[in-house]
Amino acid sequence: MKHTIIYKRPGYYSMGPIPQLLPDGRLAIGMISSPFADHYGLADWVVLVSEDQGESFHSTDDPTIPLIWPGANTRERYDRFAAIMPDGSYLASGAVGFEVWPVERQQEAADIGLHAVLHPDHKGDKLVVGMPKMFVQRSRDQGKSWQRQEWAVPGISWMTAFPRSTRLADGTILVPAYVSIQGDKSGQTFAWRSGDGGDTWRLIPMASSVASSNGDEMGFIEAEPGRVLALLRFNPPQSPVKGYLMESWSDDSGLTWSQPVSTAIKGYPPHMLRLQDGRILCAVTFRWAPMGIRAVLSSDNGRTWDTDHTIILRDDAGGVSTLWSNHATRTGGSDVGYPITVQFTDGSLFTSYWITTGDGITHVAGTKWRLDQR
Repeated sequence: MKHTIIYKRPGYYSMGPIPQLLPDGRLAIGMISSPFADHYGLADWVVLVSEDQGESFHSTDDPTIPLIWPGANTRERYDRFAAIMPDGSYLASGAVGFEVWPVERQQEAADIGLHAVLHPDHKGDKLVVGMPKMFVQRSRDQGKSWQRQEWAVPGISWMTAFPRSTRLADGTILVPAYVSIQGDKSGQTFAWRSGDGGDTWRLIPMASSVASSNGDEMGFIEAEPGRVLALLRFNPPQSPVKGYLMESWSDDSGLTWSQPVSTAIKGYPPHMLRLQDGRILCAVTFRWAPMGIRAVLSSDNGRTWDTDHTIILRDDAGGVSTLWSNHATRTGGSDVGYPITVQFTDGSLFTSYWITTGDGITHVAGTKWRLDQR
């Protein structure tokens, strides 16, 4: 394994890397970099590109890279599906995320049931407000102009998508989403789904019961044609299976889903990748000592996972960002997380994540590595 620092910026909390392999072999990575140590996306959106399989990175403004495409805010650019479609159009869809309102609108937010907290800049004159909205935007002229549509979801105090989308073999697009329901503290997970190449979208409930076991952040993978596996983060404080991923299955390309049940994979949130040899790799954050990044493999399309041979990519995390000390509303957990893996044509793997080590600067890092052949 070879570890590398992708983006490190003193005085900033850099997190949430999204790696994307481009058709020409380049590796692009988008990430959030914030002076507030927040997870709301009140920050810069940074896109870097590597032409040497992750050995080095440089800035780019290449408009053909989906990570570059515009959004209403930084968090919206993080929590979305974005790809060049078979017809050549540019398509992006997901959750709107959070908006910044003047503090004078606090009562308005309360009256309509929206989640609102003070902006973490400590000035006291702004609110961060969760938007219960999904969006789709499309360009048919290579990004020169965009057409956009938004949908409000009633009864929701806030909602967000999650950058673990997938496009199935039949063209169906599935975007993970989760929400907080007005009037109580329970949540709900959804699949934001298009079965016609992004022309129409439906918000599909994931769980089939009212039990408080719906999870939140999740990832999708097509295990077999039309059969989709979702792995979900599940971390309620008092649960005996706290920290273990749950699984839910769909046998109809994401239209209906089984009630989530617990797995033996400890860590969260999941990212799944189909490897060149057919196995599925699932990478997770491990927030127990020793903290770091871990991965497990499945040789049977996600039915079972080889947790007896867990792969440890990093076990040197656990540092705390220096920015937490003056952060009024700590929104994140420990400063390590959210790995996503890509595989290069030569079979090597590149896993990106964020981490804080001894100097207290939360930064984006990557590990280049290989698996033994089966």
